[in-house]
This record gives sequence, structure tokens and C-alpha cells, in this order.
Amino acid sequence: MSVGIRSRWYSALYVVTIVILATLPTRSVPAAQVPEFDCGRCHTCDTPTDRDPCLKACPRGEMVHDAEKHAVSGAPDTLVIDVLSKLYGPVRFEHKLHAGMSQMGRGCGECHHYSPAGEIPSCRSCHQPGSDAADLSKPGLKGAYHRQCLACHREWSHETQCVLCHSQLTPDSLAVRVADPTDIMGTTHPVITVPAKRVYQTPYQPGAMVTFQHKEHIELFALRCVDCHRRENCGNCHDLQKRPQAARSQEEVHGICNDCHKSDACAKCHDVHERPQFSHNTTGWPLSRYHQNLDCRACHPTGRRIGALDPACVTCHGGWSPANFRHAVTGLQLDEIHAQAECQDCHAERAFDAKPTCAGCHDDGRTAETAPPGTRVPIGGP
Repeated sequence: MSVGIRSRWYSALYVVTIVILATLPTRSVPAAQVPEFDCGRCHTCDTPTDRDPCLKACPRGEMVHDAEKHAVSGAPDTLVIDVLSKLYGPVRFEHKLHAGMSQMGRGCGECHHYSPAGEIPSCRSCHQPGSDAADLSKPGLKGAYHRQCLACHREWSHETQCVLCHSQLTPDSLAVRVADPTDIMGTTHPVITVPAKRVYQTPYQPGAMVTFQHKEHIELFALRCVDCHRRENCGNCHDLQKRPQAARSQEEVHGICNDCHKSDACAKCHDVHERPQFSHNTTGWPLSRYHQNLDCRACHPTGRRIGALDPACVTCHGGWSPANFRHAVTGLQLDEIHAQAECQDCHAERAFDAKPTCAGCHDDGRTAETAPPGTRVPIGGP
């Protein structure tokens, strides 16, 4: 067959095929049923990629336990997780070790979220085994376990093989767990010495030096590590593939300090020289021997930021009255004349933290220093 005849034959066959297909009955094929889902529930951008998934933080509640009642020292050493063990053996979870690490993050609430006051419910009280994971805010038990664990393990070693936590089941016994070079469960972390202070140089020209009394904030002001070191974990320093996290920006540092110092002027922290430790004398209320050995919280309410108090004695001493008060405890034994005076005659508007004034009764310019209204005695009285 010549080339021209073959070409005309193929053309005719093509036309016949098209005609036959056009005459065949058609059947509509329903589109795949794709469930509607709002990607914005998890992603902050319209086109997430593997390199930049732009994921939101998983929704969590807050742990409302009393931190003192659930200290790390009281945490169980080890837990065995075996509710879902089928393909693998039970997981031995070093609970106390992880609880200690959590203090650099959100504390116990890192895992025990949505916990009511007074109890720590088990994971499966909310996350049911085998439940449908359509609600990403409350996945099933298997999803909850893995979502909690994989994030930290991925950040630490970038390895998420199942055998790092699970032992494979064999017909006879549990297989030996594969050695994990990133495992630190058998290693005690070196003791981290709490610095007494840190002195920072900043770009703030009116006061480039900031003296942060680190130990003082912990011991005197009762701040916990997690109050400043938020969302930090081992991976910040011990990532095996990336360098340690860069130093915080000025905005990030101020964001931490502003929890307490939001209403303070810059000069509260910034200066041109290094500052000494806190002294109560700088508040205008020097502590007497009755107060200097008290804990700060003896006068300043627990659970609130330390701030100025009402200087009236009744703020702390509810049973105090002019009738039962011995003025000698202040270091001044009043003479007979002044002992009969009202407190506000010398302490204007009952401002006991201010110097007393004599002008209310005397117009000769005398002061409590030049003409004491009594006899100086040792603090506490004779």
C-alpha cells in the first residue's frame, strides 16, 4: 500500500471512530466527594508548602492547677502507656524527666491542657481511643499522643522513627529497642548555675546599660523560670542540625519584661552605669527591724505584682489603733504633751511614710529633727 493510500485510510478510520464515539450513550460521573474544610483553621497563609507550612499553634486551653500542689518533685517517675499497644509493645514514658524539661516551656500545661482545678485527668478522658479525628482541636487518643510527642522529638533530633519510642512485638518477646543516639534519658544534665546578675549593653542612648538582677528576681520577687523563659526547650541549644537560637530582639526582650514593667519609665531599668541590688530604702519606706526580715509576700499580696502599698499601718495591722500603739517602736518615745495628740496632727493625712510636720501646731519653724517631740530610744522601744 502506497503512502498516500495509507494516509487516506488512517484519516477515514479516525473519522469513523469519532462518529461512533459520538453516538454512544453518555453517563455522567459524579465528582469526588471532597469534604469541606477550612484550611485557615491550621494554616496562616493561602498556599502552604513543605518548606513553609505556615502552621498555627495547636489550640490549647490553660492548666489551672496550683503549681505548688503539682511540683516536679511530686511527679511520678515513669508511666507505661499501653492502651493502644497492638503493633508495638507498651511505651515506657520517663514522666519526671519530661516534667523537669517542661519548666522551660509552659510547665505541666504543655501536656496537661484543659485540666480543671484540683485534678489531672487522663488523656483518654477527652481523647477517646479509635475516635474519628475530624475535629483537629480534639483528636483521638493515638493522634493526641503522637501530636504531643513528635513535635519535640522532631525538633531535637529531626528523627521520628517509631522504634525510637516503641518496641516491636515478636511472637516470643519484645524486640530490643533500636539505639537512639539522641536519647538523653540516661544522662543527667549538667547543673546550670543561676547567675546573680546580668549586665546588658543596649542601643538606648539615654541609658545604654541594663543591670538585670537575675537571682533577685527569683528569690526576692518569686518569679519562676517559665515566667521569662517562655516556649523554650532543649532544641534551642541542643538541635543537632541547626545552630542555637539567635539572641532575642529588643522587641522580644521588652515583651518579657513588660509583664511587670509595662507602666514604668525607661529609667526604671536603663542607666549609664551598673546598678546595685534592690534596697527597700529606695521606695521611701526604709524597713525597720520588725520588717526587714519578713518575706516580701508577708506585706505584698500573693498572686499580684509587687507594687506600692497604702502606708497606713492598718493596711497590714488590722487591730492597730492610737490607743494600743506604742510610739516607742519607731525609735521615738513621745513626751507627755505629744502623746495626747492625734496621729494626723504630726502625720498629715496619716501619711506615715512621709516625714512628720510640726507646722500644724508650731509656727516657729521647728522640725522633728531640731526639736524632737520626745526622746530618741533604740528601735523597738525601751
